[in-house]
Amino acid sequence: MLLWGSTGIFALLVVGLVGLNLTQGPRLAAAQLNVQSSVERAGQRLLLQANELIAPVAAEQVSVTPATPVTTTTSDTGIQVEFTGILSYNTTYTVTATGVKSTAQDAASTFTYSFTTPDAEVYHLVPGVAGADDRIVRSSLTAGSGSDGDTVYSAAHIRRFAVLSKSLVVATTDPDGNDLLDIVPFDGSASIPVQLAGPGTVTGLTGAASSNLFGYTFRPAPSPFYPTTDDQLYVYDITLGQAFSIPVSGPDHELIPVSSWRFVPGTTSLVVQQNDGALFVVDALGLLDGSSGAVAAGSAERLLGFVPGTKTLVTEAGGAAFATDFGTPGAPVTTGFALAGGAGGSGGAGGGGAGGGAGADSGVDAPHPLDGSGAAVELGPSPDTVDRVDGSGSSTLFTAPAGTAIAGLCVSTNGRYAVVETAPPSTPDVVTSTYIEIAGGEPPRAFKGSQPAWCSAG
Repeated sequence: MLLWGSTGIFALLVVGLVGLNLTQGPRLAAAQLNVQSSVERAGQRLLLQANELIAPVAAEQVSVTPATPVTTTTSDTGIQVEFTGILSYNTTYTVTATGVKSTAQDAASTFTYSFTTPDAEVYHLVPGVAGADDRIVRSSLTAGSGSDGDTVYSAAHIRRFAVLSKSLVVATTDPDGNDLLDIVPFDGSASIPVQLAGPGTVTGLTGAASSNLFGYTFRPAPSPFYPTTDDQLYVYDITLGQAFSIPVSGPDHELIPVSSWRFVPGTTSLVVQQNDGALFVVDALGLLDGSSGAVAAGSAERLLGFVPGTKTLVTEAGGAAFATDFGTPGAPVTTGFALAGGAGGSGGAGGGGAGGGAGADSGVDAPHPLDGSGAAVELGPSPDTVDRVDGSGSSTLFTAPAGTAIAGLCVSTNGRYAVVETAPPSTPDVVTSTYIEIAGGEPPRAFKGSQPAWCSAG
């Protein structure tokens, strides 16, 4: 009797488990997403992994809160949700897939997954008052206007700076009026001096955090013994520790007389414009080990910038805009580009704003390309406004506060924000940097300080 009783109980358990499996749908076993990349570029994918093979999930079964456009594909045990746009900073998103069924039976379940995107850090240079040191201040973008931020470095006579993943690069002026350049680690370890090519001035400074590189232009001090030279471009690989800067030379192995330059996003290469307009593409690491040199890449009157999220550089020549794709193998190909608004305008006002980054073409009145359609951000018909322009017209993004003038303008590398520097004409050192979401939906966020690091990011 005991044996038959035990057998009966076991049989009931088996039947119960089978019934449970037949009425319970698939379960969410894991989820994968690079949240950092989701705020930097479009097309990032969230993979929802089920515990068994699943039937195809239709687009209408997947929703995102806050509402965000996505596309959906199903493969074996996975639902792949691709975000067609760039996600907002410091925001919690919930992705829900309803009616998920296995390939073996008809029971359905709901997958729900939430994640929070990282906040953005913004850096500015705040001048010292009454003899105090100048400060480089880091703030949370989403903290918004009124946030004091944290001082990450202070010194007398800071002229410009760039931000890398683990350090700052800071140019200061010594008592003789010549510049010094130092790598300042965030972890508090000793600064690393960068050996410059003699007395002179660092005229531009740009960091490429993803490549662990920074570049700078240097103008030697005047000397009675030799003629004054043009700005010279150097690149530094911070992974080498205390090393020498890499001089950027042309095909003739002579230093290129630089008018402007840009890092190619996400690479160790840069595009350099010579004073006569000739363009060259140079791989910094190839220069370092001697494996490659500068390659001619056409010519231009002005570099307007890379289309955000791409390796396509928009340039201007003869009143027309052109696009060169540096992301495809082989020689770069240049084609016409239908840039809305100001191609053929009056020329750059210098330096990408008060700080200056990669050349005099990135100035206040240069149009800044936004996407492949030709949309751009530029000064409006009134010099105290910033507009978004495209094929259908223009809209005003920003109007300078009364009593101030626009001193700098750039677009963030992800294309989501316009960054505008304003200052009273009577006190041009009292700068406010304002971040405006181009698509709208967020209030502008203003911070005390100049040289927003986003405007000198490669």
